[in-house]
Amino acid sequence: MIPNTAKTALSNGKSLFGCWIQLFNPTVGEMMGMCGYDILMIDMEHGLGSVQDAAHVMRATRGTGAASLVRIPTNDPVIIKTLMDQGADGIMVPMIETPEAARSVVSACRYPPKGTRGLAVGVARGSDYGINESYVDTINDHTLVICQIETVLGVKNARAIAETDGVDMLFIGRNDLAADAGHILDLDHPDVNKLVDEVLAIAKETGKKIGTVPSAGRSWKKLLDEGFDLVIPSSDISILRMFGQQEVGAFHSHFTGNQSATRITKGY
Repeated sequence: MIPNTAKTALSNGKSLFGCWIQLFNPTVGEMMGMCGYDILMIDMEHGLGSVQDAAHVMRATRGTGAASLVRIPTNDPVIIKTLMDQGADGIMVPMIETPEAARSVVSACRYPPKGTRGLAVGVARGSDYGINESYVDTINDHTLVICQIETVLGVKNARAIAETDGVDMLFIGRNDLAADAGHILDLDHPDVNKLVDEVLAIAKETGKKIGTVPSAGRSWKKLLDEGFDLVIPSSDISILRMFGQQEVGAFHSHFTGNQSATRITKGY
């Protein structure tokens, strides 16, 4: 089993820089890994890929140096089990609002007696199809378990979620948190920033890692300086979109002299 470079780096106090993978194209995933991103977050919540598509991206990125994590669409132990079998370096689950939900995530990632993950080591890609005889004994130390805090209720229960044994990181979904707090699309509203800072403080106090996405007022550089351990600013889609808009805008401005001829959209 290739070491989980992301979990090792986090344990050594290093910050991580990631990219969302939403196109589910293995070539794109491989290229993003070769670009030097620390983690690739394969996004099954907002992307269109299946479990099989996610597995193909994981195969393509193996050996690039980037860890392959998967954000699943919902807190479903069946999906978690399948992705763990396919060799995901980590699982991120959206909309975690209670410690009970956090415990269910951890349980789905672990074999009995510590969890409820089904045992099929001989056919799992994660265990090198049974070739890795130490897989069962080492997979818990290898896997990064991330719970997303995306609602006001989630913030209220963030300490209990962070204190759940087996949860490695809290990841603040700032878009959904802003919407749930009554400030949709305003990620930098004072109320939203207050909620973000509350979760950041809780993570530090409980010794858990913390991640999020940037905003206009809090760039990825600022977030890392504030103590965030993981920031994922862009996706394969947004990188293509932004460069395409810039290039087409430059083309039009060549003829019109209007550099703002094409509006540049920001955000992952």
